[in-house]
Amino acid sequence: MNESRLKYLFYFSSAFLLVLMLFLSKNAGISCDEVLHYDQSVFVYNYFASHGEDKSALNTPVTNLKYYGQSCDNLATIFTKWFNVDDVYGFRHVISTILGWLVFFITALFAVWLTGYKTGILVLILFAVSPTFMGHAQNNLKDIPFALGYIAGIYFMLKFIFSEQRNSIRNIIFLTAAAAFSISLRAGGLLLICYLFFFFFIFHLYQYITEGKIAITELRKKFFWICGISVLSWFLGILLWPYALQSPIKNVIESYKVMAHYPLTFRQIFEGKEQWSDYMPWYFLPKSMSITIPIVVISGLILFFIFIKYRLNENNLIKYILVLFTIFFPIVFVLYQKSNIYSSWRQFLFLYPGIVLLAATGYRVLYEYVHSKLLKWGVVIVIVLLSIHPVKFMLNNPGFYYLYYNQLVGGLKGAYSNYETDYYYISQTPASEWLIDYLKNNGYGYL
Repeated sequence: MNESRLKYLFYFSSAFLLVLMLFLSKNAGISCDEVLHYDQSVFVYNYFASHGEDKSALNTPVTNLKYYGQSCDNLATIFTKWFNVDDVYGFRHVISTILGWLVFFITALFAVWLTGYKTGILVLILFAVSPTFMGHAQNNLKDIPFALGYIAGIYFMLKFIFSEQRNSIRNIIFLTAAAAFSISLRAGGLLLICYLFFFFFIFHLYQYITEGKIAITELRKKFFWICGISVLSWFLGILLWPYALQSPIKNVIESYKVMAHYPLTFRQIFEGKEQWSDYMPWYFLPKSMSITIPIVVISGLILFFIFIKYRLNENNLIKYILVLFTIFFPIVFVLYQKSNIYSSWRQFLFLYPGIVLLAATGYRVLYEYVHSKLLKWGVVIVIVLLSIHPVKFMLNNPGFYYLYYNQLVGGLKGAYSNYETDYYYISQTPASEWLIDYLKNNGYGYL
C-alpha cells in the first residue's frame, strides 16, 4: 500500500478510535482520587472567583493537593460552573477520554515523522489493545494529561532541535504549550525544560562529532529560543495553580521536591505480601510495568532492541536514543532516589507513549527486515494473536480495563491477592449495588 493510501487509513483509524473511546467512556467509574481532585478544583475555582480571598486551595495538610497544578481538573470545573453542567463526572470523563485520544494521536504523528504511516498505524493499534492505559484514559485527569504533555513535548522538542531549516513558529508554539501544559499539571513537567537544554547540547555535540563543525549562528538562535520557551512555559504553567502563584520559583521547586518524596504512605499488596509504599523492593516499578503491559507491546519493544541497528539510519537513530533516554531516565532516577511509589505504575503512565512508539517501530523494522510475503503475513498474524488476550479482557470487563494483568502472572486471576488490582476503587459502586440487591432479595429488608 502506498503512502497516500496509508495516510488516509491513518486518519480514518484515528477518527474511528476517537469515536470508539468516547462510546466506551460511558462505562467509566469514579475513582477515589477523582473525588479528591474535584473537591480541590472547587477550592481553586473559589480562589480565583474571590480574587484570592478564599484560600482553601492553599490549606491542604491531609491531601497535599496544593502541590499539584492539576490544571485539567481546574479547567473542567471552571467549564462546569460557567455552563451549568449537571453531570460533572460524566463531563470530566469525556475530557479525559479526548485527552487520552490525543496521547494516541500525537504519539502516532511522532511515529509518522520518524518512520512513516505504517508505524503510526501500528501505534494506534498497540494503544487500542492496551487495557491499563485505555482504562485510565476514561477517568484520570492528572496522569493521562501529563502523558500527553510529556510525549508532545518530546515530539516537538526533537522537531525543533533537529530541524535544519529555520524553525516554524508553529513548532515553537506547540513546544511551549506542551511544556507549559505539563508544568501546569505537575511540577515534574520541569523535566521537559531540562530535556530541552540537554538535547540541544547533545545534538550539537553529535553534529560536531559527525560533521566536524558547529553552525554558530544556528546554535545562537536556537539557544535564544530555548531560553524564551523555558521562561514562557514556566509562566504559563502556573496561571491556574494558586500555590505556585504565591511564589513562582520557590513554590514550584518545593512542589517538585514534595512529589519526588511524597509524604503519605500506603499499604500495597506486592508479591503476595502487604508492604508500605515507601519500603517496596527496588524492582517494584519495573515489575509492575512488565506484568501489566500487554505481551504484544513487550514483544515489539524487544524486537526494537534486536533489529534497531539493521534498519534505522544515523539521523533517526540518535532521535530514538533520545526517546529511550526519556523513558529510562525517570525510572533510573526514582530507583536511585528510592521514591515513594504506589498504585502499580499509574504515576508513570507518561512513559507508556514512548514505549508504544518503540514497540511499533520494532514491528515495523521486523516487517521490513523479512522479504518473504509469507513471513510478512506471519508478523501480522503474530500481532493479532498476541492482541487477543488484552482485547478479550476489555470485552469482558467494560469500565475496568485498568485492572489488566498479562500472561506472565496468569492474568487478573493470577494477580488476585498477589498484586494490587482495584487500586483506584472504581469497583466500589457496582460492588455496593450488588450487595444492596443481594440483601433486598434475601429478606434483609430495604437499606
